[in-house]
Amino acid sequence: MRKLGKNCAVDADRNKPPRMPWKELARHGLVQVRQYSCTACAGDPPEAEQFGRTSISIVQSGVFEIRTERRPQLLTSGFLLLGNAGQTYEASHEHGGKDRCLVFDFQEAVLEEFAQSLRRGARHRPFAVNVLAPLPRADAFRHLAEERLRSDAAALGLEEIGLSLAAYVLRQAGAGVPRPCADRAVKPGARERVLAAIERIEQSAEEELRLGGLAQSAGLSAFQFLRLFKKETGVTPYRFLLQARIRQAVALLRGTSRSVTDIAFDVGFGDLSNFINTFRREVGCSPRQYRKTGLPGQIRPSSARRAI
Repeated sequence: MRKLGKNCAVDADRNKPPRMPWKELARHGLVQVRQYSCTACAGDPPEAEQFGRTSISIVQSGVFEIRTERRPQLLTSGFLLLGNAGQTYEASHEHGGKDRCLVFDFQEAVLEEFAQSLRRGARHRPFAVNVLAPLPRADAFRHLAEERLRSDAAALGLEEIGLSLAAYVLRQAGAGVPRPCADRAVKPGARERVLAAIERIEQSAEEELRLGGLAQSAGLSAFQFLRLFKKETGVTPYRFLLQARIRQAVALLRGTSRSVTDIAFDVGFGDLSNFINTFRREVGCSPRQYRKTGLPGQIRPSSARRAI
């Protein structure tokens, strides 16, 4: 368990107990949901840690870096951290701290059942990669889970939301033994440039951003920027922009009564049909359907499964 970072400001009340990073929100059958609020600060040295359970963490805020046996990867709001039970990793906070994640823990055997149907090759781990760039459909699952957790009937449907999220993430991440990945040295400042571009896209997603402008802001050629951005996030800047707009729309559809047309223009789409088609591709249903009933085709967990 990560302790309070030595570079953090000391609380005026020394008798006050240290803040604990983990808070259990719900434990229902096959799924446990926890809130993780990191206590580390910028500049604290990385610590060796281990995934205790097979898990999916969705970053809600903050910036941090994860190093597994493959290579270090940067995560910020919306990114997914995929943990295989028993796998070791290091977390560092050179670019920030105070990150918060909503964490779904699963029985390994349950996810292995999904993974086996997708896998090519020998059994190894449920997740072939540990980091995924923000996915609107995953963000839609997060919003639904948070709604359940805020309600008096949080248990109803939370298990199927978690399992549906896991099935979707497995299809995106791949399941099985990952290919070897050379740990190439990253040039000084490269991740800061990518992080700055991510922040600009997130904050200005409704604007007409262009590759040349983003590259110029990063001090790189368009080709260099495109290659570096995709290497660090797994998607192109344009795909990241579209997904940022759809993630904003997901929140507005569930949190406001604004019309679908207004939301489409608010998040940066100049054409309603383009918004609807992009939303359907990224989330799996139309905006109206998501607002009315949530996500379709959620998995119904078997009542015979052993609880965590």
